[in-house]
Amino acid sequence: WTHGLLTGRAGGGSASCIGKTTRLQVRQRELEEITRKRTQLDDEVRAQTQGITHSEEQLAEIRERQTQLRKVFPNSGLEKIFAELDQSRLALESNRSAYQKAHLQTQEARQRFNNLTARLERDSNGITIFASDAQRVQDALLGVIKLKNQAQSLQMQLAGLSNSWEESQKAREAQAQAEINEVHIAQVYERNRYQALQAQAEEEELQRIAEFSDAEELSERLQTLRLQSETLTTNLNDAKAVFYRADERANNAANQLIEVEERLQLAQHERSEKQAHFVDLLAAYPVEELASAQQIAAEGKHMSASQRLLGGALREADIPARKEQLEGIYRDAYNALSRTFNREQPILLEYGPDLDDQGLVLFLNENKCKAVELLELLSERIEMQKMLLNQEETRLFEDFLLHEIAEAIRTSIFEAEEWVQQINQVLSGLPMIGEHYALQWKPPAEYDMSKLGSHLAQHYKLLRKPTQVLTLEETETLMHAFRQEIDSVRLRQQESADINFMDALEQVFDYREWFHFDVLVTPIGGQRQRLTDRVAGTRSGAEQLFALYVPLFAALGALYRSAAPGAPNLLALDEAFDKVSIANTQRIIEFLVSQEFQWI
Repeated sequence: WTHGLLTGRAGGGSASCIGKTTRLQVRQRELEEITRKRTQLDDEVRAQTQGITHSEEQLAEIRERQTQLRKVFPNSGLEKIFAELDQSRLALESNRSAYQKAHLQTQEARQRFNNLTARLERDSNGITIFASDAQRVQDALLGVIKLKNQAQSLQMQLAGLSNSWEESQKAREAQAQAEINEVHIAQVYERNRYQALQAQAEEEELQRIAEFSDAEELSERLQTLRLQSETLTTNLNDAKAVFYRADERANNAANQLIEVEERLQLAQHERSEKQAHFVDLLAAYPVEELASAQQIAAEGKHMSASQRLLGGALREADIPARKEQLEGIYRDAYNALSRTFNREQPILLEYGPDLDDQGLVLFLNENKCKAVELLELLSERIEMQKMLLNQEETRLFEDFLLHEIAEAIRTSIFEAEEWVQQINQVLSGLPMIGEHYALQWKPPAEYDMSKLGSHLAQHYKLLRKPTQVLTLEETETLMHAFRQEIDSVRLRQQESADINFMDALEQVFDYREWFHFDVLVTPIGGQRQRLTDRVAGTRSGAEQLFALYVPLFAALGALYRSAAPGAPNLLALDEAFDKVSIANTQRIIEFLVSQEFQWI
């Protein structure tokens, strides 16, 4: 039969065949199967007999080889080797025991280290860097101490330069005063020389007069002139001595000025080098405190920058204690930096990290760049990779998502719509209980954007188009929707690690969640209305039953259409038509027949 309705009662036992010919055929097949198995068993017995014979031959050969081996063992010297191996085993056990003891000691040392680390973390008052890596903290502190020492050295050099400048100014003033004294002495010398010449002329005049004057009067005048001459000579000698001393002081001041200027130039050169080194050290680690000091140093205020790092100007008596404190902090910072470097070195091994004595981390494989420069380089590479990934993403979207997945979704949507049309075509010719039923497959009025697939479902109309006719703007819209769905899946995977990425993607591309079915009922001579819970509550029992059967049978028909060719379409019904008339029962069965059901 092609279609029918079977009724009956299920009994115990297994199913069996009906008819003599069928039973004889079954018996003949069983005899043939037994004969085949008997032949197979005979073949197996022969094979086992041959195997036993072959095994006996192998056993005899093995016994002969055992006899030969018994003769070989005493002559091989293996007993001596065995004794040596036994001694080696004893030594190995001894070494193993020593290793176990050393291992236990190592574990105890590690436990003590962990206890000390925990104690250090408690004593660090929440400053984790002091508790995690003391070597790097010590190294950083040493760097700060070096910066402080260099700042103090610069300060002392600047003070020395200021003193030298004051001395040079005093020397210049002394030189100017010496030059003035020299002019004065020259004037005094000329005046004395003029007076001496005048006195000499007067003496000559007196001698000339003496020839004609009284000898006593001339003698008195001569004595007076001689006294004046001696006084002038003494004054002249004193002026010369003062002049020589002033000239010597002027020469000494000039020499000192030259030396001071040379020292000033050397100090200025050394100051420039130390200031440049100071700025380089500030730029090595761009932390907030050093960055602000670097900004001040860039304005030429190196002393202010160093005082900012030191927390203000220091008195001379406070320098040793402050230096010792900064050296301790530097050692702790350097130790912390070393520990962090050792911990992170395997991650950055491909860049060739190296830590020098000054606490600078250089990356040898990247042209000896610093950490900040490596960050900038990696940022550029990340941007380049993002650009390449965007290109790959675009190619993936065009080649896979648009041309394959979108095409598959479009095909499935068309098949579903075609199937709904076929169902409605069948239902339109089958009035049930005086009514016509129809299915409507449509999207919801508003999508829940918190569900997966909602971003893509909003653009289902674009997915109905072939990929070849999509415009650039429509392609970008679909690409953006796909990205939003993938980002949503990744976000959910981060929030819950047990979410399977592939299962989530299947949920995203499940187009069936984008639509819903409405059951439409059209009474004869009435208007079509959508079947809701409120409408169904006002209907009779048979009407409610058929309103349930129609979408159920339609869904089963869609399920069986996806089965392999030749698969049976079975449907189990229990008291399905108790409240239905014979005519309506016939119509529902005709509907099942049109959907190619075989039913029970």
